[in-house]
Amino acid sequence: MAVQLRVILEEHNIQKLKLPTGIPNTLEDLVSIITATFQLHGEIGLLYQDSNFDNQFFSVTSTADLHDKATVKVILKEPTITLDLHPVFESSTLSTVSTHPASTAETDICPADHDASSEVSNCESSSSSDTIILPDSCRSAAWPVPFQVPEFSRDIELILAEANNSYHASGRHFMDASIKSAIMQELAKVIFSYTAYPTNEQILSVAEALVSKFPCLREPGSFAGLYGWQQRIKNKMHNYRAKLRSRKYSYPEIEINTLKRKHPADVGPLKNIKKAKKAEVNYLPPHPTGESQETLEKERLELICEITKKNNAKIIADKMNKTFSSRRIEVVSLSPSVDVFKERWPALFTEAQIKEEFRRITMVSLEETFLRKLDEYTPGLLRLMRAKGGAAGCKMRPLLDSLNTQNIEEKRDAVVCCLINYLGERQEDLFHEWQECEEYTDKTMKVIVKHNVMAEEDDLSIVIEGNQVMEGCGSRTKACILLMGLIYAINIEYPKELKNTFEAFQKLFLEIDGAKLLKKVHSLKNKLMQ
Repeated sequence: MAVQLRVILEEHNIQKLKLPTGIPNTLEDLVSIITATFQLHGEIGLLYQDSNFDNQFFSVTSTADLHDKATVKVILKEPTITLDLHPVFESSTLSTVSTHPASTAETDICPADHDASSEVSNCESSSSSDTIILPDSCRSAAWPVPFQVPEFSRDIELILAEANNSYHASGRHFMDASIKSAIMQELAKVIFSYTAYPTNEQILSVAEALVSKFPCLREPGSFAGLYGWQQRIKNKMHNYRAKLRSRKYSYPEIEINTLKRKHPADVGPLKNIKKAKKAEVNYLPPHPTGESQETLEKERLELICEITKKNNAKIIADKMNKTFSSRRIEVVSLSPSVDVFKERWPALFTEAQIKEEFRRITMVSLEETFLRKLDEYTPGLLRLMRAKGGAAGCKMRPLLDSLNTQNIEEKRDAVVCCLINYLGERQEDLFHEWQECEEYTDKTMKVIVKHNVMAEEDDLSIVIEGNQVMEGCGSRTKACILLMGLIYAINIEYPKELKNTFEAFQKLFLEIDGAKLLKKVHSLKNKLMQ
């Protein structure tokens, strides 16, 4: 039954809240609805008028206290900040990044900045040294699979251990609201250390890991004992982001979605949310400590001068690393055209820097991972491709018949080309045979293949939005690898006509966000796993 509440936001700001499905069962759900409806920031509490005490205000502890046309007053809670102090050790060497970035935190609301020293990826790269130094504001690891539940405080761990024993002995579930609230706070810190906007699959993995470690927390009244925790985590992350928005420290990935920064056509709170859509680890990181947009702009101008000099690859790499956050803010918030972006950041459009940029964004080594997984899947792919019939089988047959006479690079090219046909898409939509005097203006995203009769290899280049952004790619496989790097670096979408192919590149060959797959890619992965 629909009900209405009289909501006092401020002394002279009183609103009516309509609840078509009635008053929510939990206080957390009601707080979430009020926060979203009136676009409130920070953590809030609720008071209600009790007619038994001359309409004095009392704290809302349960939605059972409320009724139709009840008066509710919103109060802003002062956040509690807990500092975890750690000794500082001076060292001239860089340590390897832990695989669990949430193990330390400067405060309970700033988990992304848990390490003030430069962080080093443990991924290897074929394009540069074995490690990559990230700005101190960047995340250091991708979402863990499976999710690891953090260690809670000693008191909470002891309470949960006792509750687990009671659950195994009598089947009694743990229902202490204050402990659950403390658990949610710790989980929010850990989740934010990986992503500000967790997907439904990631939230589910957190809930599953939590009740697996502490079965006493399973809720018998919700689906699979998890649904209630999923909703709590989702609402907690919403409130956690709102809390961070009220801090002086800048969180670009949160601030970019505030209403005041949105385009007038996207002023709705849920419209055009800018967040990682291809499992980017560092989608929109804050600036490094001590840097601002002005200082990084100065670095960008110096970088343009440096690329005209010789033997200064180290300086260019350092400045590209330092200006990473500025580049991401520009490409995500402004969405510049490719030609404008290339003019402002020419150093990015080289093979080495495309690979490094991809690793800064995803923490994955681009070429090495792609080739390793491609070679690993090749026997299974060839088996499936040779068994494929119909038009797709006919298109693949000439390439498959020539495999015995090819070297490793040609074999990889043949498998990549056949994969496109196997997934029901066209090679011509990715690889375009160049004709003399042909213009690029109508090529949104293509690998241009120029046949050179005087040379043993074809000349391959990458064209995006009608602009040639890379040349001398060497092989079709190498061009696909660099194109994946460019897509992440420029923050553009996969071509719709090749969505299955690029999803296979991302989720099979690069092992990024492989939990949720398109139907054809999922079917392919299942067959490869047999």
